[in-house]
Amino acid sequence: MNRSLQIRAGLSVVVLLLSLIGLWPTFKALSISKEERAAAKNNPERLAEIEEIDSKAIRRGLDLKGGMYLVLEIDQTGMTPAEAQDALQRVKESLIRRVDKFGVSEPEITTFGASRIVVKLPGLQDPERAKKLLGKTARLEFRMVRPDTEIQGVLEKLDRAFLDEAAVAAAEAKEAAGEDYAMADSTVAEDNPFGTLEPGDTPEVSDDLYRAEHPFSGLLIAQPGLGGVGATLFLDESDVGRMQAMLDDPRCARVMNDTEFQLGDKAIDVGDNTFFRAIFLVDRLPALTGDRLEGAEARNNVERPGLFQVSFTLDSRGARTFAKVTGDNVGRQLAISLDSRISSAPSIQGRIPGGQGVITGSFTNTEASDLALLLRAGALPADVYIAEERTVGPSLGSDSIQKGVSAAMYGSVFVILFMLVYYRSTGLVVVLALISNIIILMAVLAQFGLVLTLPGIAGIILTVGMAVDANVLINERIREEMRKDKTIRASVQSGYMNATRTIVDANVTTLIAGGVLLMFGTGPIKGFAVTLCIGILTSMFTALVMTRVIMEMMVRNKGRETMSI
Repeated sequence: MNRSLQIRAGLSVVVLLLSLIGLWPTFKALSISKEERAAAKNNPERLAEIEEIDSKAIRRGLDLKGGMYLVLEIDQTGMTPAEAQDALQRVKESLIRRVDKFGVSEPEITTFGASRIVVKLPGLQDPERAKKLLGKTARLEFRMVRPDTEIQGVLEKLDRAFLDEAAVAAAEAKEAAGEDYAMADSTVAEDNPFGTLEPGDTPEVSDDLYRAEHPFSGLLIAQPGLGGVGATLFLDESDVGRMQAMLDDPRCARVMNDTEFQLGDKAIDVGDNTFFRAIFLVDRLPALTGDRLEGAEARNNVERPGLFQVSFTLDSRGARTFAKVTGDNVGRQLAISLDSRISSAPSIQGRIPGGQGVITGSFTNTEASDLALLLRAGALPADVYIAEERTVGPSLGSDSIQKGVSAAMYGSVFVILFMLVYYRSTGLVVVLALISNIIILMAVLAQFGLVLTLPGIAGIILTVGMAVDANVLINERIREEMRKDKTIRASVQSGYMNATRTIVDANVTTLIAGGVLLMFGTGPIKGFAVTLCIGILTSMFTALVMTRVIMEMMVRNKGRETMSI
């Protein structure tokens, strides 16, 4: 055996062995049943072991593994083209940080057009949670709560601001009631800073008439201490939409000047299937923002067992500001606002140095963990909304794999039968080359962390056809040389030499086309291009190196004997 043949034989054996080793985690992952995976959720050690195996196995795309597909639209209103492009990239980077912390394996986040971002989350089991995490801006602000004595004056101004539109409705209500209506006394008593909003006190007139004369404050209920959220005013959950519309009205901002109302983040169950929502009067300008946040994590709430809280740490500048704010406002309430919704408003007991604090609320473990994640990842630089969403169930993904593998198996069986019938013993060499080609191709996918998709399976099937084409060309060249009355060994060598240039030319042109698809294609097109390009290279290796080693070893000691081809 000459040195060239030894090198090619050794290279073929090494590549095949490395490919089998690289595919071993994939074989192990496929051998783990659904029942075993479900049972592993209660066994951290076994779960970690399975996750380690899956991380080294072939990565499956969204269409094979199941998961979620989202298209997020960025609100670029009022932005210049340069600002819009900058916002697009910054939102993408923020989403990448969030998804990485969320723990989804093999996510894919890409920009699409000038204002859209495509997010693919394979294997995701909780799409609603993912939408909340990706679509939420998570703007953290600390705002001082205004004293109760200021509330009544603000309410009177707001009622007057909105009364013009309500006057017609009030007149109609009076006429319908058929009686005169005198406005309720709005004089502020010393022991009742809210005048007519005293707890348990109801106006002597009907609710409809009272609300007509008090379009803003008529929605409110004074219930100090309700729910332990630090609020004094509440409204019925059914009125939240109406209240938010008034808060967003420009007249509200003109009247309130340096203050604003913010709603609580959750409804409070007060019994009898009734839910209230807290509302706070706070400073318009925040005392501190989440830009100074350095870290956040979920922890058990010691004071409320079974619930969780989020502890946070500020950077040095934020710590100094936080210490000054808390030191200057001892006894007042500091509202913790997230996306203009207040989660809690604890009273300041004293100066808080060190830049550490806690966000309390009725958080579950998941809610606290998600909030900490959002705070760590940072707020989105622009508002986003979900333009398109699509969920692929795991069962659909399994069905796609089954059908794709079945198609590949049927195609391979027909090709193998044809090669064995038409080329006989030489056809067996071709079959070995095809099997080796698929093994090497799949090993490359596994080792380089590439994603296998349903179009990718189509690319593998096409690769099988191209590999067969190369071997057919080689065998036909060998037949032509044998017809010239050459020895078997000379015919094999000449056949490979004459076929090599043609095979290389044909495959390189296809490889160029596949490379273009890989560079500029997205989604399914890219998945197809990945397996096509890898398959072209592996088929050239198996056809021109591996099969040649086998053929030359088969005819090495033969003279003018015939060969079944």
